[in-house]
Amino acid sequence: MKRLLTLALIALAFNLNAQTEAPEDLINKGNAAVQIKDYKGAFENYQKAFTLYEKQGKAKEIAPETIYNAGYCAHKANLHDEAITYLKKAIELNVKEAKPYQNLAETYKAKKDNDMYEKTLEEGLAKYPNDKALNKLMANLYVQKGNAFYKEGNNIKKAANDSGMSQTDPDAYNAELDKSKAEFEKALPLIEKAYKYDSKNKNALKILSNIYTALDRPEDAEKIKAELDALK
Repeated sequence: MKRLLTLALIALAFNLNAQTEAPEDLINKGNAAVQIKDYKGAFENYQKAFTLYEKQGKAKEIAPETIYNAGYCAHKANLHDEAITYLKKAIELNVKEAKPYQNLAETYKAKKDNDMYEKTLEEGLAKYPNDKALNKLMANLYVQKGNAFYKEGNNIKKAANDSGMSQTDPDAYNAELDKSKAEFEKALPLIEKAYKYDSKNKNALKILSNIYTALDRPEDAEKIKAELDALK
């Protein structure tokens, strides 16, 4: 009986200690977990710390960094819904400037929610137009969009060249080239947008140079090629 009573008292003391754990201690545990890349453990500690601050009515004054850290670690741990919740809170409180937008966009991308991925980037760039990370992500997005049309144009052009129509049926051959150019025309504004967001995006530069060449714009092609060569 005494043993059971002792165990019960120990358990009660343990529970009381857990309940009264200071948010600062939880934050320290979260920081330590980040150091060993235990992002799930870090998130759980930051989340608990934020909850305690919230109960104390101090969340907005004391805990903004904790909110962002919780969102970032949830993102790194692939806890998508939790990441979205906390990163949106961080955005509302203007914590870490453009960083929450970047992490939130990447979270939506990981969820394959392309519409929210693009929307988040747009919102972030509207607020932080010079942020390099957001500009690079948006450039990659437009490269991906434009590349679909660019590939189709190349496929049409290659098929026409491989068919031998240039010798046997020049009119049909030229018609196929016109079809390929129509695809390049669709790709062009998208790749030009990618270039606008990140003028050092090598994929954008390469595709843009090739499109300008295909569309008989040699001066533009040469300019872009020179920029690409300068990056090598």
